[in-house]
Amino acid sequence: MRFSEYLKNQLEKIKQADLYRERIILDKGLIDFSSNDYLGLKDNPETKEKVLKKIEKLSLGSGASALVSGYSQIQNELECLISEIKETERSLVVGSGYLANTGLIQAVATEKDTIFSDQLNHASIIDGIRLSKAKKEIYKHNDLNDLEDKLKKNRDNGFKFIVTDGVFSMEGDIADIEGLKTLSDRYNAVLIIDDAHGTGVLGEGRGTVFQFGIKPDENIIQVGTLSKAIGSYGAFISGSGDLIEYLINRMRTQIFSTALSPVQNLISLENITIMLRQPERRKKVLELSRYLYETAKKSGIDINYYGTPILTIIVGSEKKALYIRDKLLVNGIFLQAIRPPTVPEGTSRLRITISYKHSENDINLLVKSLKNILENYHG
Repeated sequence: MRFSEYLKNQLEKIKQADLYRERIILDKGLIDFSSNDYLGLKDNPETKEKVLKKIEKLSLGSGASALVSGYSQIQNELECLISEIKETERSLVVGSGYLANTGLIQAVATEKDTIFSDQLNHASIIDGIRLSKAKKEIYKHNDLNDLEDKLKKNRDNGFKFIVTDGVFSMEGDIADIEGLKTLSDRYNAVLIIDDAHGTGVLGEGRGTVFQFGIKPDENIIQVGTLSKAIGSYGAFISGSGDLIEYLINRMRTQIFSTALSPVQNLISLENITIMLRQPERRKKVLELSRYLYETAKKSGIDINYYGTPILTIIVGSEKKALYIRDKLLVNGIFLQAIRPPTVPEGTSRLRITISYKHSENDINLLVKSLKNILENYHG
């Protein structure tokens, strides 16, 4: 078989399984309930104005990796601000959340170590564990008893790492950081928290660790993204000074990647400043998230809500999820169908994300449309 024929056959199988994916250029007239732009900062006019004023003095690209000649003053300022927010000694800004997780885990863990990973952790964590070659123990989702049982049975002499999402991206629920910190202290493990969906939203915007009132220490590593609530692009790792120095010297995804452009770092810096200065953005998002939950429940829609801007309606089949998505488009609403392998088999869903840009009227329209579509579905 020719390679081109193989590709065609594989694509046809994907289509027949209702798992085919396409990139969609979003119509400006649609109400977007799929973006992770929680604080409504990705099109913020104040930041655009700042960029226009400073653009003549900034390079459009970094030109090299941070270790060659790509490290800029604006990135240093951004890292210092992130460290201040995360209450850590230092931070390292990298190209994306995927690069942050895969690079961090691959750098700090070896085949002598054991990584205890939540069952529903993000793909970037899973891939980082694979690259590290460390022993892997998967514990049941948010199940501290199962995690402790696995920690007790571990007799290896290497380091132990507990890795978890702070807010789980496809569920919207929050990891029990307080319980995880207790176990990491009890069993002398390093706790790594991917706070991609918690930064900017929970803990007064500082993240999931602070939602639980925990003081960061040298055995907590916080990872986060600048592309969600911050409305920019890039990611960061925050921890001890020694950790960051080690990553600068050993983290392959940082060493061998071109640094983010000064323009992109400026956008992140300005948007974080707005996040800190305008807490009403976060307050509105959380209030609207609860409003959606209560309105949907009153309409008889079974919706999962955990106090974050991520709410889910699990419909089961891929076909039904696609049907609802397409019908919502007709009503002027964009809501992406989430299907395997992003979520487990049989749990295809509509993943709803709330933004500062939304209004109660937007949510009312969404709920009304969903109720009508679900009642008339006869798949």
